[in-house]
Amino acid sequence: MKQVSTGIPGLDQILDDGFTRPSTVLIAGTAGTGKTTFAIQSLFAAANNGEKCLYFSAISEPIAMLSGYMSKFSFYDQSLYEQENLIYFDLSSEIMKNKTYDLLDIIDENVEAIHPDRIAIDPITTMDLPLSENECRQFYFDLFVGMKGWNSLVLVTGEFTKEHLPTSPISYVADAIIYLSNELKKGRRVRYLDVLKMRGQDFASGKHAYRITNDGIITYPSLAIRENEIAARERVGTGVTGLDQMMNGGLIRGTTSLLTGPSGTGKTTTGMHFILEGARRSEPGLIVSFEEGAAQLRRDMSSFGWDLQSLEDNHTLHILHPSDDEVYAGESLLQIRDCVEEFNVTRVLIDSINGFADVSPDEDGASYVHKLSRYLKSRNITTVFVSETRDLLGSKQITENGTSHVMDTVVMLRYVEIASELRRAISVLKMRGSGHDTGIHEIEITDNGMAVKIDETAFRRYEGIFSGVPRLTEAEAFVRAFGKRR
Repeated sequence: MKQVSTGIPGLDQILDDGFTRPSTVLIAGTAGTGKTTFAIQSLFAAANNGEKCLYFSAISEPIAMLSGYMSKFSFYDQSLYEQENLIYFDLSSEIMKNKTYDLLDIIDENVEAIHPDRIAIDPITTMDLPLSENECRQFYFDLFVGMKGWNSLVLVTGEFTKEHLPTSPISYVADAIIYLSNELKKGRRVRYLDVLKMRGQDFASGKHAYRITNDGIITYPSLAIRENEIAARERVGTGVTGLDQMMNGGLIRGTTSLLTGPSGTGKTTTGMHFILEGARRSEPGLIVSFEEGAAQLRRDMSSFGWDLQSLEDNHTLHILHPSDDEVYAGESLLQIRDCVEEFNVTRVLIDSINGFADVSPDEDGASYVHKLSRYLKSRNITTVFVSETRDLLGSKQITENGTSHVMDTVVMLRYVEIASELRRAISVLKMRGSGHDTGIHEIEITDNGMAVKIDETAFRRYEGIFSGVPRLTEAEAFVRAFGKRR
């Protein structure tokens, strides 16, 4: 037995290094999920790598029509047909004769003559139309027993719902089953690949999102996470005047932090300080922006005198922004992984969790944050997440998405109304493994960015500040009413 590549980007990781040859793999799913594309893409990739491939078409579709569809994909290479690395055989005329067992002889004869390394029968479920249930079971048993002697990787496609699949005789005789689905999520269609069975090898269980692109099918496997056994105690400066003082010297390296508050309180600006402080210390940073594109970020930050473009040019700053209207969680996680590992990123800003939830049809923000946090922590990367709350004043929630429990540090930014004026306030709610300032301090956004007024006493005269409508303390109210005691 030998492990061979699937030819589907991302699937080798899901299947722990590809398919086993010889084996039989059922590619199941409903109409439109990409079963034929899967099979043909796998054959083209194998043929390009020197394998001899044989494609049996079991539907009444001429090779010219099939080639016309497939030629739109970048993997299509007509020369592979011409060189006979990939051979096409039409079974549909024999199927129409209702002589099912003649098909076994025809398939065997072609396999014996060609000795292919990889075979596809697409679809296999049209072969049993004239058979009774018992005859169908016997036919598939005979067919798959014959396949065992071919010493080939055999891909067979079949149209099944997930409910009907377990009762099919093919499910019992196939060595592996991959189910493709097309589900409605948040008003959008999301494609999933689920490995239901894989004899003799490990695989990543669960549903994995995939796309059908101009390059064919692309799957998004889960991130490989290595355990980081050494917990760092090094402090990482945020670059915000006063905030590092509130946190006894800054964030702890390799931890996750949350900046939460309503729009306009300075969350993105604070996060940018954190990234730019890293760049100043020659620590490469990554901004994952689900809100604003790179051009808008550069323009907005230039108002503070921050030149993002120059940092990008010398590779101390990288910006990722979804190029499509929607982004899958797995797709985003892999893009982040690739950037982190290519450029040795040590600081990451995710702006924002809400923005991700808006553009992702397949996962909510909490699940995404949990997976991403585990990966970044495993690489000792310090990460800041931004989360927006709805209420302008007096919100009773830390976040709208239930992610605060994942975070090591939570910093809350709020608006405060005092004397008919909106002012900004900041407080560190929690910081695992470290003491911190528990006070509420005023912040201001100037031409130079964010600053925390640590030594100011304006808020000390009030209580209930985060309620949005603070009131004077009893002592201050007494002074206001009666003057200072002598």
